[in-house]
Amino acid sequence: MPLVRPPGVCEAYALAMNTSRPRFDPAFAIALALVALPAVSFVYERNGGATIMSAMCLAGLIAAGIVGVPGRVLLPVAFGFMVVLLVVWLDPSASSWKTSAFAHAVGGSLVGWTLVEALRRRIRDWRSVALAALTVVIVLTLVWELGEYVGDRLFDTALEPGWRDSATDILFGTAGGIVGIALAGLAVSLRRAE
Repeated sequence: MPLVRPPGVCEAYALAMNTSRPRFDPAFAIALALVALPAVSFVYERNGGATIMSAMCLAGLIAAGIVGVPGRVLLPVAFGFMVVLLVVWLDPSASSWKTSAFAHAVGGSLVGWTLVEALRRRIRDWRSVALAALTVVIVLTLVWELGEYVGDRLFDTALEPGWRDSATDILFGTAGGIVGIALAGLAVSLRRAE
């Protein structure tokens, strides 16, 4: 029987640490570019509020990529974010209240859908997936409003006119998240039925 020596310190470290290089995900790169493009144009135009919104969307995409959400899931979300950013900031045809409600509802639905897509392979029970996704949607709407508040204080913008506006934004973001979770659940059940 051959003798097997235990690994040395360097070998043990290499085994413990995954030293493989991360794979390039073109869908994730395109998703980042879709949101970074309006962000750069808003910085160029010196539009502080739009820059803050774009930066928060970009940070959310990066965080989702870090926790392992696939680029194929993030690509439609980034496209949705880009459309919402452009609609809200370049052509605000409705009142600011309606525009804000629209943006938060669409953003919440995109995040809800993304969370279901990311969690459904990790958690088998549908109710647990829905509850976890809804919890994260609510937390993210609160974090978003905190980001608006901090952005207003740092850059002297007027993203958050008051606490009533924040409460309305949280309500529409959560309602949008519920719709996104329900639509993603419906899509999953239709895929299983095929």
